[in-house]
Amino acid sequence: MTTPTHPRSPRGGLCVGTVLGACLLPTIEAPLALLVQLMPRGDDAVEFDAAQEFALLSNLGMSWAILCLVLTLPFVKTRRLRPWWYAPPLAMLAALAVRLLFFPPYGS
Repeated sequence: MTTPTHPRSPRGGLCVGTVLGACLLPTIEAPLALLVQLMPRGDDAVEFDAAQEFALLSNLGMSWAILCLVLTLPFVKTRRLRPWWYAPPLAMLAALAVRLLFFPPYGS
């Protein structure tokens, strides 16, 4: 008697939930990674308007990262994806928080 490779799949192949999660999560995390890379550096945003935009983008990015974590949760809980899928949104959330807290654009 042979045992299937995945306990919930009788055929032992990929499940629809796994493919959906593996395609959906990188798609929604790509704009977040772009936002992290394109945020202005601390010295570039010296005007008040630029500082407000910096804070707005940081808060928007952190909200997006939390949304990515929430969307990752059901795929990991049902064991469709492994727990390392939490790493990209957590890393981007940490990068945005560090940039907002320790490298503010307004020199305080």
